[in-house]
Amino acid sequence: MEFTEVGQVAALNQRIRRVLAVFRSVAAHMGTHGRNSDESALHLSGRIGAIGRAVLAPVFFDGIDLESLVLDELLLHAAHPEQFAMSGSEVRLAPKAAELMSLVIHELATNAVKYGALSQSRAKIRVAWEIESGSGSRSLHFEWLETGVRMTADAPLASGFGSELIKRLIARELKGEGRMTFLPDGVRCTIEIPLSDVQDRHE
Repeated sequence: MEFTEVGQVAALNQRIRRVLAVFRSVAAHMGTHGRNSDESALHLSGRIGAIGRAVLAPVFFDGIDLESLVLDELLLHAAHPEQFAMSGSEVRLAPKAAELMSLVIHELATNAVKYGALSQSRAKIRVAWEIESGSGSRSLHFEWLETGVRMTADAPLASGFGSELIKRLIARELKGEGRMTFLPDGVRCTIEIPLSDVQDRHE
């Protein structure tokens, strides 16, 4: 086996260990939110699929385009092009950031299907990101905004499982900040991550 192949295998092994650690954390956190076994299995399966799509992407070792990550997840959840809009410069995510952002976007899309913009014909999703500079450092600012949603009584609170997952993972794994706010007509998720912990090293 050539040296480059050995390095790729070692890198993949490291990523698999990291993914397993993330799912141990997710599974443990799910256990504290009172879900029944069938519901927990369904949610965990979806999250495994989200990270798996990032890990197994053909361009994984060269980084993953953020726009592709968002678009793939939206289309997977049967979103129609007229239901969402995306804007942002090209950002290639390093493998670790791609894994975690794929999980975050999956949580947002799943929530939109169950309670939000993807469950109501007149509602919209706007996803935007940009690189911001300040205080001598650069960061990725990501926003998911749903509008025109008729909020129902069974919609999750801002302290729900998805909100806590986003907040904890972004802070612990990417040294950033994730916030979810439930508005009268939708939900807003904003994420700030230091660029050094997000961007592919080839950038």
